Formats: sequence, C-alpha cells, structure tokens
Amino acid sequence: MSQKNKMTRRRFLSSSAVLAGASLISGCKEPIYRPVSVASAETTISNRPYYPPALTGLRGDNDGSQNHAHGVALRGKNHTLPEKISEQYDLVVVGSGISGLSAAYYYQKAQPQAKILIIDNHADFGGHAIRNEFTVDGKQLITYGGSENVDSPETKYSEVASQLLRELGIDYKKFNQYFDQTLYKEKWQLKRGTYLAEKTFGKAAMIIGQTDVRNKDNAEIIAKFPFSEEDKRALTEIYTKPQDYLKGKSKRQRQKYAETTSYKTFLAERVKLSETSLKYLQNLSSDYWGHDISAISVSEALENHYPGVQNLGLPKPDFDPDAEPYIYHFPDGNASIARLLVHKMIPNITQDKADTMEDIVTAKFQYDQLDLPTNNVRIRLNTTALLLENKDDGVAVACMEKDKQDLYRIQAKKCIYAGFAPLAARLIKEMPEAQKTAMLSGVRIPMIYTKVALKNAHAFKKLGIYAFYMPDQPYCGMMLDFSVNMGNYRAPQTPDEPIVLHMISIRTALDGSTARDKYRAGRRQLASQSQDALKQEVIEQLRPIYALAGENVDDAIADMTINRWAHGYSYEQVGLFDSDEATESTTKTMQKSVGNIYLANSDVAWMPYVQNAIDQGHRAAQEASKQKTA
Repeated sequence: MSQKNKMTRRRFLSSSAVLAGASLISGCKEPIYRPVSVASAETTISNRPYYPPALTGLRGDNDGSQNHAHGVALRGKNHTLPEKISEQYDLVVVGSGISGLSAAYYYQKAQPQAKILIIDNHADFGGHAIRNEFTVDGKQLITYGGSENVDSPETKYSEVASQLLRELGIDYKKFNQYFDQTLYKEKWQLKRGTYLAEKTFGKAAMIIGQTDVRNKDNAEIIAKFPFSEEDKRALTEIYTKPQDYLKGKSKRQRQKYAETTSYKTFLAERVKLSETSLKYLQNLSSDYWGHDISAISVSEALENHYPGVQNLGLPKPDFDPDAEPYIYHFPDGNASIARLLVHKMIPNITQDKADTMEDIVTAKFQYDQLDLPTNNVRIRLNTTALLLENKDDGVAVACMEKDKQDLYRIQAKKCIYAGFAPLAARLIKEMPEAQKTAMLSGVRIPMIYTKVALKNAHAFKKLGIYAFYMPDQPYCGMMLDFSVNMGNYRAPQTPDEPIVLHMISIRTALDGSTARDKYRAGRRQLASQSQDALKQEVIEQLRPIYALAGENVDDAIADMTINRWAHGYSYEQVGLFDSDEATESTTKTMQKSVGNIYLANSDVAWMPYVQNAIDQGHRAAQEASKQKTA
C-alpha cells in the first residue's frame, strides 16, 4: 500500500514524548464515583447552568445522543417531513465537530451576514474533540475526552489547515515550552511499564519497562515475564536478533507477502510463536490503528517498528511516524480548537477574555449563549437531524430534540452535512445508490477514553511507572495524563496532587474477516454493556495494580468520566483490505454534493485527523458558498 499520503496514529504508550498530568474547571462538590453505587449517565450539576464539560458518568456516544439516529439506522424508522417551517437560515450545518465548525467558519467568512445554524446530537460541541473537567480537593483538572493532538503540523498539514491554526491564534511551536517533557521521567523518576494479567498469562506480573525494537534492554525486560523459557527465548529473538523468516522468497515475493499477509499470521506461521507470545503482542497496534495485529500487514508492522520484521529484505519505510514530537497538545486536547472556532463565530460565548490560545484553556463558556436568535451563528446541542431533503427553495432539515418525539422542520438555502457518514446514506433519501454504498463504507472504530480523577499519584510513584501496556485486557493501556501548562492553567507538579489517569480501550473485536467486520462486532459488544458494567470494568482492571502498590483503588478514585465512542475515529485505509485505487474512488464519491447538500467531515476523507476535518469543512463551505440555490 502506498504511504505517501497516509497519516498514521501515534501510540501514546510508545511515543517519544514524556506523558504528564492535566487539570482544570468545574465539577461536583461531592464525588460522583462510588465503589458500589455508580452515578447515572450524564450526571447533571444541580442548581448550576448547563455546562457539559463538567458532566461525569457516561459521555460521548450514549443512549441520549444515539436513540433517535438508531431509530433510523438500526430499526428502519421512516420520518415524514413536517409541512410547517419552524425556522429559516442561509445555512444549516449538521454536526458540530471540528469539520462542521470549520465549515461554518469558512462559510461565514465568505458570507459575513449569513444566518447559520449548527445542530448536533451530543451534549457538547466539538464532536470527538470534547473536554472533560473535574474538581478534586479544590484542584481543578482539565483533560480531553477524545481527539487529543495537533499531529505533525510541520510536515503533514495542508496550507488550508495551517492557515486556520494561524487565524485561530494557534502557534504550535509554543508547545515546546507548554508541554512538560521532563515531569515523569526526570522529575518523578518514573518509566513506562508492562502489566500482564493472571487471567491471560497464568500469573500476574508488573514489569518496569516496555519492549521496543529500538530499546537496548528488551532481553532484560522479557526475562521478567511469567512465560516459559522457550517463549521468552522466542520473544527475545524477534526483539533483538530477528531472522530472515522469509528465506527462499524472491524480492518480489517478499513484497507481495508483506503487503497481503497479516502480521499475526506471519508471527504464527513463519516465526512460529506460541499462543502465549501472540497474546502478548496482540494489542501492539490497538491504540495506534484501532485494531489488533491480525488486521495489520507485515509492511505496516515494519513501518511501525514492530518486532520480527527487520531482516526480511523489505524496502525501508519512506516516512517516520515519530518524525515530529507528540507535544502539540492542549490540556483538553483538540477541544480547545473547537472552542476557538466557536469563540470566533460567537464572541459573547465566554465570560472573560479568550482571544489567545492561552486564554481559551481557562475561559469559562456560557452555553446559554450558543443558540440565541440575535447570533448570526447559532449552535443547537442535543438535537438530531433525521431527514434532509432538497426543495425548490433550498434544503429542508427535519430535527428532533433529545428525549422528545416531535419532529420539526428547518429550512435553509444550503446544508453542510458534517456528521457520521453511514447515517447520511439513510437521511438523504435522494443520494445516488453508489454514493450511499460509499458512505456506508465509513465504519468507525469503537473505543473508550475513560478519565479517572485520582486523589493523588502515590500508587504510580510506588510502582515507578507512569504508563502501562496491558495486553489482552479491556483497557490495552493507561497513563498519567499529559502535563501541559498554559496561560493560567497549571498541571499537577507532584505525586501528592490530584491527577487524571487516561485509560484507552479499543473495542474492536478480534474476530472478523475485514477491519470493518471487527469494528461492527466490537460495537455490538460495547452496546451490550451498561454504564455500571463499564465502570466496574475500570475498577476491576485497576484493583490488582493498586494492590501491588499496597493501595486500595476504591480509596484512590475521586471521580470518573467514561467517554464511550461507539463511533470513534473515522475509518482509515487498511492496507490488507483497501487498495489505493479503491480508497481514492470511494472517498471521491463520498465527497460529491447532493443538490444543495454538501458533504464534509473526516469520514469522507477516510482520514481521522484534525487537518483532514478542517480540509473537508473548507471544501464543503467553498462549494456551498459558490453555488446558487437550485
């Protein structure tokens, strides 16, 4: 598979960046977390204005945000457009993620007097780029609930995306001073580690260090595994002195094998690793790609520095996924980009000054200002678009609010759809069948970002570890949050302070003939779990780790937010299943307008990155602003 235009996800566990703590703003006076009786979904803050960043419990894709859409997508419910027009606008944008917000921003630049309405089915704007906040023992903690980083802005950003960062006042080079790369490794003297669970490996083991082909201490780390001597020997070999496991194949045969064979198949059939060793390696790619090593090709394994493939006589990768540091990160991740966009379009949205990238971190947003009739740009949350139809005078959009059953009609001259691509195939009835098929190909990755507000980091200090690789467990990894100090915000500086623990769970199923099959099966499994079950899963995975530190996890947790993304990162080309030609043809078809309905979002690019979301929003806005109403 050609890689010249591919942006690979970075693994937080093996990033060269040193990871650190996050913090800021409002929460409940009493902790929502309880060891036995957990909070209900989307806990509200009594006697306070609506402020979704402070909501804990279950966030992201939850029943409240998905019910109406699932009625159409899963239960085949058909809606009829109401005859009465409730509101009229120049532009309606469906989806308030970074692409939808960017589309509205660019359209407003082209049409400054345009009346624009942005609607979203979630409790907050930003799409996958949402903000989580806690208050623990008087300490304000800010963190990210999804999209987290401005990835490779020097080498991979288009001029459009780079210019938008500049217009928003984002100077990514400042993160060299804001992102503390020394806190954990140097100041706290912590390292990355590995936790092997008893259920999978027969005996639990906590090991300081993580195997990596670029490390010099792999043999020492593997020697501590609770594996047989034969398994330890085999793993040590592929990490330190891998053989030519394709001996006898020609150069052409090697290349074809590497591009068409899964990494897991290679390890099982050519290297002949045991089931125990394969279980250890199973999740190497999970948080990077969104699927396990059975959906990673041998070529991709080489590009990402996975073990056992270095002496196969394959061409060297033409790019380095770690070429730029992984430090371009706001305390709330890319939620700050969404907040800057909203502030540009609705200046009165903040109580205080929010003109700079530093200001935005601690600026308090007034959500009651989002949907005012006096605004040229309005954002309406907890509202789902259920039907989009072209009319002689523009586009009709049928909407329904959360927890209501009354459909109402909005009329607009133009509409930009920047939501989940497969849903568009069901909401836009007049979309050509070929385009519907293309849209349905954009199956997203099911995942969870759980944020645990800890009273302190004592357990991690005792263990000497700040980030864990945890194969074959519900959460494949966790880490103390990035340490970013910006403007008036200061991340935790000592292990005695409250801090956020970031846990990542990729719910892609291990079984499935293609990556899409794996995503769908994993989503079905995730949907079957209640909030209580999800919280208990977190606690039970942390319990033995805390026990090794001599602590009780129930005493350590102050609060918890589970950001469940049943439809997480957008689909990205998978080398084993998608050719370059098919990828280009499919995404080109997805991006075609349907009358006065224009398609945006990273979904229609098959590229789940901020720059692609911006580029697609820009393209759709350009198309919409230049075309006359049919």
